[in-house]
Amino acid sequence: MTRGSDGAGTDDGLGKRLRELDPASEANDRELIDRMFRNVKGQCADSDRRITGFVRSRSTIVRRLIVLVVFAVLAVIGWYNFPLVDESVRTGQWVATLAAFCILLIVAMLMVTRPVHRPELPRWQAVCLVCVAVGATVLAAFWPTAGAQAITHEHTSRMVAGACMGFGLLLGVPVYALLRLVDRGNAFGSLIAASAAGLAGNFVLKAHCEIETTGHVLLGHASVAVLFVMGLGLVHRWIPSK
Repeated sequence: MTRGSDGAGTDDGLGKRLRELDPASEANDRELIDRMFRNVKGQCADSDRRITGFVRSRSTIVRRLIVLVVFAVLAVIGWYNFPLVDESVRTGQWVATLAAFCILLIVAMLMVTRPVHRPELPRWQAVCLVCVAVGATVLAAFWPTAGAQAITHEHTSRMVAGACMGFGLLLGVPVYALLRLVDRGNAFGSLIAASAAGLAGNFVLKAHCEIETTGHVLLGHASVAVLFVMGLGLVHRWIPSK
């Protein structure tokens, strides 16, 4: 009886102590949760006031529409404000190359804007896209159109190739920036965006540059995709952004 009474007394004392602590603990927890909620709400409000936060907070469909609209506007401006290659160069090979670049650009956009609730992209898919994108630009150098064979070799100087490279890099920057803007944190987003920028530069050069000798395309066109991938994609992959 004594032991039972002692045990009951101990249990009653512990229970009373816990009951005394519960209200205060509950109040503290509620205050802590409220404070955390206010902090998160304030951070979200600050983020939405910036263009990056506003765009990334849009739904997947809206972000993809933004990219497609910008791509379309850039394509229309370039198509009608800069002279296209001569009609003799506009063959089936030329159209097929442009179509391949467009398809790869759309695939890159879909991968970058992948919904965050879906599983992360496997590494091999991102690497495969980059390899195919760079490979397509290199393959274009070994698949010149018949009309390009008539271009005289005085245009194939290194100076002209350097001009095309600089122009292609300049054109790829907005595409890279746009895809990074809509990216919500894809592990390979920078690498994919870099390959897309290289594709965009090659698309414009293919549409407007009549010099399609293998050496010129390799040095002035395909090098754009290689430089973007090596200089931007891998740097962002190894040095995470803050």
